[in-house]
Amino acid sequence: MRGIRIFPVVLFLGGTLSAGAAQGLTPAGEGVEVALPLRPQTPLTAPGELSTVTFVQIDSPPDGKTQNPEANDGAGPSQGQAGKQQGSTQNTIACGLTHVGQCLKDLGHDQAGIWTSPLRIRSNDAYWLLPFAAATGVALHYDAQAQQQLGIDKTRIDVSSTFSDVGLYGSIAGGGGLYLLGAATHNDHLAETGRLGEEAIVNSLLVVEALKLATNRERPNEGSGRGGFWPHGTRSYESDGSFPSGHAAATFAFARVLASEYPSKRVQLAAYALALAVSASRVTARQHFPSDVLVGGTFGYLIGGYVVRHRAAENVGSGFSFVPAVDVATHTFGANIALRPDQFDVAKVGRFVNRMRRK
Repeated sequence: MRGIRIFPVVLFLGGTLSAGAAQGLTPAGEGVEVALPLRPQTPLTAPGELSTVTFVQIDSPPDGKTQNPEANDGAGPSQGQAGKQQGSTQNTIACGLTHVGQCLKDLGHDQAGIWTSPLRIRSNDAYWLLPFAAATGVALHYDAQAQQQLGIDKTRIDVSSTFSDVGLYGSIAGGGGLYLLGAATHNDHLAETGRLGEEAIVNSLLVVEALKLATNRERPNEGSGRGGFWPHGTRSYESDGSFPSGHAAATFAFARVLASEYPSKRVQLAAYALALAVSASRVTARQHFPSDVLVGGTFGYLIGGYVVRHRAAENVGSGFSFVPAVDVATHTFGANIALRPDQFDVAKVGRFVNRMRRK
């Protein structure tokens, strides 16, 4: 592109840190900043020639802020502003008992992302959307027939209803218990699992309740038993409809979080087996039709995955930052790159990478 100068840089940050520590130049707990100047000190004399890259050792004061090493070198307002943005370290506030307000903000962001997700559907989503739509259509067609074949058995209905309630409230209590245990034992991973589990459950129940209000479907033990949607028009309205199943959505959302945070075969098998058993028990308890639990479970699974991916991306304390800068007046680009070892959390980065691989 004419009139634009781009300064490429190959950074071997790991080697730089190792060499600096060996020579006593980079003590533990301090950061290294790589500043790419917007205005080259000397003009490019040959194609492919690189401008000078300055390595600056940053001593992080107790308040977590660093000074911009080139704030007064006359480099221009764009570079100075980038340095200030780079020098500030923002500590992410996580939802918890001491930050209830943040929990409400997270839920609001989650709901906005969930309800607008249809706007971000891609062509490759058809691989699961089409089978899901077909399965839902078949289930809706045979819902009434399936319940008629099950018949009415009071013992089965009572046992199934009790089991499904234990599964739902057990999942809710389990998420809270994991969070409290993790906080008490300073196990951040365990606490995160409980927190994300509760967040996924609440999000799934909010979505389900909205859909129940919108569909107003009769339960198998109501009306004609055929599960009509708005059977009496707007004259009769139920606030606790049948479609979709809240038990299925909540338990599958919690199962997805558990399976993502602890991706062992045993944990995955136990989590999804419980969610599947709770979903099936809602049908045998004559509280829901097969299509109710199919849609509810699918939505819960997707919402659990959304919460894990979204919060994992926010809470990775990588200790690495990249701040681009542009000087329009001289048609040049620059960037500040910083790596602070004292803020680098290998465990969080590893879990985040594993989640992205399973996405």
